[in-house]
Amino acid sequence: MSYINRLVHEKSPYLLQHAHNPVDWYPWGEEAFDRAKALDRPIFLSIGYNTCHWCHVMARESFEDEEVAAYLNDHYISIKVDREERPDVDHVYMTVCQMLTGSGGWPLSVIMTPDKKPFWAGTYLPKKSKFGLPGFLDVLRVLAEAWSEERGVLIEQAEKITAALRLSADESGVSGEIAAPGATESDPILDLAFRRFHSAFDEEHGGFGGAPKFPSPHNLMFLLQYWKRSGERRAFEMVDTTLKNAYAGGIYDHIGFGFFRYSTDSRWMVPHFEKMLYDNALMMMAFTDMAQATQKSFYREVVWEIASFLDREMKSPEGAFYTAIDAESEGEEGKFYVWTQDEVKDLLGKEGEAFIKAYGITEQGNFRRRSIPHLIVSDKNGGWEAALPPRSPAKERCRKRLLAARDERVRPHTDDKILTSLNGLAAAALARASRAFSDPDYLDMARASMDFVLENMVKDGELHARYRHGHVAHKAYLDDYAFLIWALLEMHQTTLEKSYLERAERFGREMVDKFWDQEGKGFFLTAKGAEELIVRPKETYDGAVPSGNSVAVTDLLRLSHLLEDEALGELADQAISAMLPHLKTNPMAHAHLLSALDYHAGGAQDIRITGQKDDPVVQAMVSYVRRLYLPNAQIVLDDETDDEEGRPRLVICRRFACSAPIYTVDELQVALMTGRPAT
Repeated sequence: MSYINRLVHEKSPYLLQHAHNPVDWYPWGEEAFDRAKALDRPIFLSIGYNTCHWCHVMARESFEDEEVAAYLNDHYISIKVDREERPDVDHVYMTVCQMLTGSGGWPLSVIMTPDKKPFWAGTYLPKKSKFGLPGFLDVLRVLAEAWSEERGVLIEQAEKITAALRLSADESGVSGEIAAPGATESDPILDLAFRRFHSAFDEEHGGFGGAPKFPSPHNLMFLLQYWKRSGERRAFEMVDTTLKNAYAGGIYDHIGFGFFRYSTDSRWMVPHFEKMLYDNALMMMAFTDMAQATQKSFYREVVWEIASFLDREMKSPEGAFYTAIDAESEGEEGKFYVWTQDEVKDLLGKEGEAFIKAYGITEQGNFRRRSIPHLIVSDKNGGWEAALPPRSPAKERCRKRLLAARDERVRPHTDDKILTSLNGLAAAALARASRAFSDPDYLDMARASMDFVLENMVKDGELHARYRHGHVAHKAYLDDYAFLIWALLEMHQTTLEKSYLERAERFGREMVDKFWDQEGKGFFLTAKGAEELIVRPKETYDGAVPSGNSVAVTDLLRLSHLLEDEALGELADQAISAMLPHLKTNPMAHAHLLSALDYHAGGAQDIRITGQKDDPVVQAMVSYVRRLYLPNAQIVLDDETDDEEGRPRLVICRRFACSAPIYTVDELQVALMTGRPAT
């Protein structure tokens, strides 16, 4: 039987996936809440996203099931939410789930009163009890009966949960009146963070903790920054080991490039096969940083591979980037990406044996009797470095042949919505790579993404969060502003074009006006005047991506230096001081904020150049600086004046003092290598 519900009118690919469920879904909105009040029913809220594997599983087991749908339709008002379009709703109710169960994830399932107050929350549930989980239908029946017969208990529970949620939001930071720590006070916090990461480090395989294992590139970027600050060699080795092992494993797509979401084992062998724009953008940044720190071609090669994947599979015709690629095709996770020995031999002929050996394509397979290509080798002394890129011409020829054959398979679904936040993240990564490697192709990709966002995501003077098929929706959240400013600042540093800095300043001041907590506790996720939820959410946790607060603080610090605007720096001070309790109690959950703290506490380096941008000496100085790993350095170009002799000059400013003028690259090299004292 064919069904249709209200989601058919939505633009979200995730909501459209459920438009033909027998469940009578509503999108989030007043129509649903009014209907729940009129019928005196509780609300079932389901939150997920387009490429979420367990969302697909629960949909097949329950939301496409007529028995479950009939019960939901008779006893509940059912609401579907795309977490990537409504991160505010997701944040509020995910916090509830974590409070009630101690964990979270998607699909997120919540049952609440018609006035949005939750009294039950969980994640994936099978239709009938299995895996030690209660059956979804049983939960629905028990709570519907309780709503009918013991409503007072549920209302009391909902009020207590809501009160606890509001209290948690009120305690999201200290007053903000305490000054942010300086260099001396920051050192113990950064040292503590390093020790925590070190204690959780997997010495054999890299990464932190056991399975499932995430690369968490912003953790690695902090550790590399800590190495640069402290000289702690172990921090560098943790980054090096993790990036090499993650790349060598099956979590990396060795045929089509790009990283999958995470590894289901501790060796990085078997991934969860989603590909996310944000993971690949952040990994590109981490590999770029290591390429600068080591000057090794391997890291630069991986950056090129990730960019190639983004260009081929995640770029829209207009130059913006899509959100994600599903793990499943033909109803089976990973089917698109795995191989048998016979398939490889048939495609590669006599070269097949060498490829099979190099990439671990075995007869028994390592995933459902098929093989995930990988470069994990037992002999890490002899074969390890030889297994890593750059590839030989023969390997590259074989890879392209397999890629062409793979492209003939049924492809996983692409979530083709365009998000301002994630395009900011991708453009920031590409601009940084372009700067580090003097590669104009990366810059062209970043420009196209930013041009699309600036031309299409601003409507009636307001920045918006999502674009799909010509339709713009949802006024921008903090992450949209913070990540867009990040990209504009990276574009400015790469091009030294003032227009990018001017746009970054404009959006930075808008961000403060719309999202700043007047109590000095950082930034809210939603803007002033946005839809009122049961609590105004605020995110400080650096999870799969850095939090909007962490990035916003970094943006303000960088803008305050580039614009010489102390007021912006003072706001960053307040935000950092408000979030210090989080840094001290759980530093590993705030890696990007730790990087901001390092910048704030004396790490900032302003490299001020006076001269014309096209002057050969200026170009040589800029080129030299960009090759180096200087995570806290920013170039400030003054092309309106030069010294009395008409020569370009450079000064390095740090901690309110500047070096003597530098006139040549040789002098600059000495100054950066020796840390010549400022005069």
